[in-house]
Amino acid sequence: MKIKFGTSGWRAIISDQFTFSNVKIVSQAIAEYIKKVGGKALIVARDTRFMTEHYAQLVAQVLTANGIKVLMPENPTPTPVVSFAIRQYKLAGGINITASHNPPEYCGIKFNPADGSPASPEVTKEIETLIEKIEEKKIPMISLREASAKELFEVFEPRTDYMKAIAQKVDLERIKSAGLKVIADLLYGTSIGYLDELCKSVCGEFDVVHNYRNPYFGGDRPEPDEDRLRDLAEKVKNRGWDIVVATDGDADRFGIVDDNGEYVKPNEVIALLAHHLYTHRNFNGPVARTIATSHAIDSVAQIFKQKVLETPVGFKFLANVLLSENVVIAGEESGGLTIQGHTPEKDGILACMLVLEMIAYERKSLSQIRKDFRKNYGEFFNTRIDLELSDEQEKQELLTKFRNIKDYLLGIKIVDQDSIDGLRYFFDKPGAWILARASGTEPVVRIYFEAKDPQTFQSMLLAVRKMSR
Repeated sequence: MKIKFGTSGWRAIISDQFTFSNVKIVSQAIAEYIKKVGGKALIVARDTRFMTEHYAQLVAQVLTANGIKVLMPENPTPTPVVSFAIRQYKLAGGINITASHNPPEYCGIKFNPADGSPASPEVTKEIETLIEKIEEKKIPMISLREASAKELFEVFEPRTDYMKAIAQKVDLERIKSAGLKVIADLLYGTSIGYLDELCKSVCGEFDVVHNYRNPYFGGDRPEPDEDRLRDLAEKVKNRGWDIVVATDGDADRFGIVDDNGEYVKPNEVIALLAHHLYTHRNFNGPVARTIATSHAIDSVAQIFKQKVLETPVGFKFLANVLLSENVVIAGEESGGLTIQGHTPEKDGILACMLVLEMIAYERKSLSQIRKDFRKNYGEFFNTRIDLELSDEQEKQELLTKFRNIKDYLLGIKIVDQDSIDGLRYFFDKPGAWILARASGTEPVVRIYFEAKDPQTFQSMLLAVRKMSR
C-alpha cells in the first residue's frame, strides 16, 4: 500500500490503512525529514477522533527516539493553533493527528513545516519517498517517560498565547459593544475551549452546541456545511438570533448562518470580509484565492485598486503567496481563510470572529450586509458539484465530455480556457466560468462554476447534468 499525502495531509480509514504500523512509518519519515533540514523540536497535537491520543503518543515515541524534542498539548488542538505554535515558539514544524472534516471512520496526519504553512508538494513528495524506504522493524522508539528524562518530551499549552494573538487581530471590544446574540456549533471538534470561550467573552447572548468530545461526530462528518447547520438555521429564524458560527473537526474551516436562517457560502464570506478589512480596518495589499473560488473577491479588490493573486486548489498554494506577498485575505471556497499578519494556515476560529467583528462595525444584520454587498458588487451565482464515479474509466469518460463542453451548452460561448489546475473555461457572459478537477486519490470529479446572472448559471448547471448522465 502506498501512503500518499493529499491536498492537506495523509488520511485513511482507521484499522484499514490508518494503523499503528503505518503511523510509525510516517512518523519515522517525518523524523528523517526534520533531521535532514536541521530541525530540533516539533509540536505534536491531535483532534477529537477515536484513539488520537494513542496515535499522538506513538508519533512522539518515534520522534523522541530520533532525538527530536516533542511539545505536546494536553487537549485536542486546532490545526491553526498548531501552525501558530510553530511560528510563535520557532519550532521545526508540527504534526496534527486529524482527518479534519472527513467522516468519523477516518483519521490522518497533517504536517506543517517551520514556516507554519501546510506542507508543500515538494515537502510531502520527499516524505513519501522516505516512507517507501523505511522498514518498520528498524524504527526506533522510546517511552515518553524516558523521553521526558532526556528532556525530549514536554506537555505544554499554546492556547493562552493563541487567544492573545486573536485578541490582537480581532476587535473584541467592538464586538462586545454590539451585544450580539450568537450560537456556536463546535461539531464535537477542536474549537472546544477556543471559539466558545471567545464568543462567551464578547456576546450579549450566547448558546453553544456539540461542545464535547464525540468521536463519531453525531454520526456525520464534522463539516460546517449547509446540511449540517440546517437545524440551527431553523432555530435562528424562529428565535431571533443574530448568527450561527461553526467550525469543522480540526477548526481550520468555518460555517456561517445569517439572521434569516440562510447558510452563507464561504465564497460570499471571503468577499464580505475582504470588503470589511479594506473599509473598516484600513488593510492594504492584494487578495488571494484559489482557482476554484468565487470571483466576488476580485470585484472587491478592483474597487480598492488591489491585485488578485490566483493559485491552484489547496491552502498550501495560498500559503506560498501569503509568505511572499502582503496579502490582506486569502481564501478558498471549501471554507478556509486567513488574513494579513496571521499564520499562513486556514483558521476557522479567526474567520468566525472576523464575521462578528464585521457585523459590529456595520451595526447592521448580516442579512442586510449581504444585501448591501449585492447592491454594490452585483450577484454571484456559484456552486460545486462532486461527481462520484464507479472507476477510473468513468472518470476519464466524464473528463472527455468536459473537454467538449460546447456540445452541451446552450446560449453561451467559450472565449478562453486554461489548465492551471484541472480544465477551466471562460464564457462570453459576465463573470461566467466553469472548472473541472479530477481527484488524484479517488474516482471523483469536482465541477465548480459561477455566473453573474441566473440564466447563465442555469445553462451551466444543465450542461453539467447532461455530461454526468
